[in-house]
Amino acid sequence: MKKIFLAALAVSVAFALSGCKGANEKRGDEHLENQRYRNAINSYLDALKKGKVSDEFYDNFTLALVRGANIEAKSNINSDLISGYFDKAATNISKVQKPEVIEEFVTSYATIGKQQAAQQGLDYGSTLQAFAKIDTALSIAKRMNVGEASVKTIRTEAENLYVGPALAEANEETDPVVCEYYLLRIAEIAPENADVKAALNKSRKGTRGYFLIFGENIPDPSGKNRVDKWGYVMALPTIKITPTSLSGELQFWASTGNNTVLDPANITLVSTEGKSVNAKAGTGWCEAEVLVGKKGDEKIEKKRQNLKAGEKGKLMNEFQCGLNVTFSFEKGFVPDYIQYKDEFGIGKKFLGQ
Repeated sequence: MKKIFLAALAVSVAFALSGCKGANEKRGDEHLENQRYRNAINSYLDALKKGKVSDEFYDNFTLALVRGANIEAKSNINSDLISGYFDKAATNISKVQKPEVIEEFVTSYATIGKQQAAQQGLDYGSTLQAFAKIDTALSIAKRMNVGEASVKTIRTEAENLYVGPALAEANEETDPVVCEYYLLRIAEIAPENADVKAALNKSRKGTRGYFLIFGENIPDPSGKNRVDKWGYVMALPTIKITPTSLSGELQFWASTGNNTVLDPANITLVSTEGKSVNAKAGTGWCEAEVLVGKKGDEKIEKKRQNLKAGEKGKLMNEFQCGLNVTFSFEKGFVPDYIQYKDEFGIGKKFLGQ
């Protein structure tokens, strides 16, 4: 009986200790209740420094941070404090116990991202950051299994506000390379949007014969994981597609910073389902620097050197090569892109369907 009593006493003492609140936390709760969110945050931070907090501390601390961010957003939607509050809340979210607190966090975070993205005249980098807030909220909602549907709705609403004007601007561009650049930037934000997919597909069919080299004349190089000029850039000035084959002249332009070997074995055609087939290479050519002119009056010129069928070439940095290639495949194989990959870089030429 005595052992049972002592065990019960130990449990009750442990519970009391874990649930007790220090002066700073109590002060923070009072500020939170009276909507003095910045004061509440400061008090909760002081409580953390002391090292003793109650079981409900992180729920209340998170509420103070979220509601403080919402108040700040009403006066300045671009305030740095907003990101600071949400970043702090995100680091503690796994310690929050109440689902309703988690839902308030993810929906508030996503809503502020949507409000930031909807601003007129916003530069692309800031738009990316705004959607990153929504995507962070969605990731946390999925992980915590709270509020995912609500955040997805907010994501869709934000996309709808952004995509229409952005597509209209892209479609006004007369240069097909610049137009595709703008479409790639939109796809970075809304990759599953049906209108974006359709516009990008149409553009890719029209730019099969172009090198998509996005140089310094293209403004704002954000979204580099979709628009990356450091690699192998390809063009198909001639192309023929049948239900079981694709053939044409595949041209290369290298910007890897290395002088490499053009190996036909590294060329594959990938389908929309992720299946791949290897290229059969015919004749081709590669540019090279050669000495021309009379002795004592030589000069260096860029000239094409012919390649035999299947022969490897020398692909010099910022030089071109061309190969006649053929891909054979079964019916139902829908070509998506041609890929060239070696130890120095990778290039993909999307074809459109």
